[in-house]
Amino acid sequence: MKPQSTLLFLSLLAVAFACQPKKAPESQVPETVTVVSTGQVTRQPLTSAIVSSGVLASKKEAKLSFKTGGIIAHIRVDEGQSVRKGQLLASLNLTEIDAQVSQARNNFEKAQRDLNRTKRLYADSAATLEQMQNATTGYEVAKAALTGARFNQQYSTILAPSDGRILRRLVEEGELVNPGNAIFQFAGAGEADGWIVRTGIADRDVVKLKIGDKAQLTLDAYPGESFPATITEIAGAADPMNGTFEVELKVNSKGKKLVSGLVAKVETFPSGQPEMLVVPIEALAEADGNKACLYTLSEDQQTARKIPVITSGIYGDKVAIREGIAEGTVIVTKGTSYLTDQSKVKVVNSPLQLVKAQ
Repeated sequence: MKPQSTLLFLSLLAVAFACQPKKAPESQVPETVTVVSTGQVTRQPLTSAIVSSGVLASKKEAKLSFKTGGIIAHIRVDEGQSVRKGQLLASLNLTEIDAQVSQARNNFEKAQRDLNRTKRLYADSAATLEQMQNATTGYEVAKAALTGARFNQQYSTILAPSDGRILRRLVEEGELVNPGNAIFQFAGAGEADGWIVRTGIADRDVVKLKIGDKAQLTLDAYPGESFPATITEIAGAADPMNGTFEVELKVNSKGKKLVSGLVAKVETFPSGQPEMLVVPIEALAEADGNKACLYTLSEDQQTARKIPVITSGIYGDKVAIREGIAEGTVIVTKGTSYLTDQSKVKVVNSPLQLVKAQ
């Protein structure tokens, strides 16, 4: 081969080798490290709210009625009307009642005359001791009957027991009512007694409550707003109609305009509950019923270790742990959804993210 041809061949061969891709060195895939936040297992009292419903009412609310039955002659007020203490609200037709009072008064006057006459005869030895005692008894019986008739006459009208407002009027003029039938639903005025809610609590829950426990309620009239309340009364026996125990709560109106009859959703928080081991709810992993897992850290805090636990309930944003871990144990509180057993971790106080090891 000629020297020129040989040189050209060697040049082309060098170019061909230069254009071939170079073999890359074998690379190493960096290990994934999960950024986590940690906390400790703590012991604290926890309780879940007891949820019920009730009706808002004034503490001075009452049903007004007649002592005796009869025909309603006059109703002087309407629903929603404000009234003053002692104001006449309603009265019965007094024809029959006045006749009973007149009859009782006449009987009393006759018994009084008979007693006076018997006393004179007894003083003159013209009447026996028995006659004297009988006349005295007759006098006392007639006096008591007159007192009762006058009492019924007095309570054949309804007077406002205090300043307040008529919430409901349950009858109309001319109706025949029995003794004790509710005529008005009345609410007394004044913030001294304030507003209350009465709610029914099941037997398994009422034993957790005591007077002074706190609660909060919500009303459809004020969406998104809650009103603090305090338990003031707890019934000592169940309502025979529904088997629940009536609990009365005093409500803080927070200066809002409230009216009787508003339906309230009540959340009551029992106090004095036993302390339990608790963790944040986001620390749980692979929860199934009362079985779940938590992640702790190795001694060098670079490896996550899965620990099975048994839970005993969820209380808001916290979970009570019954067994499987000790108080004070450091656990992963954020980042558990990215972890498996023996995952590499980096503990920082930052938002959850995935990073590559440098």
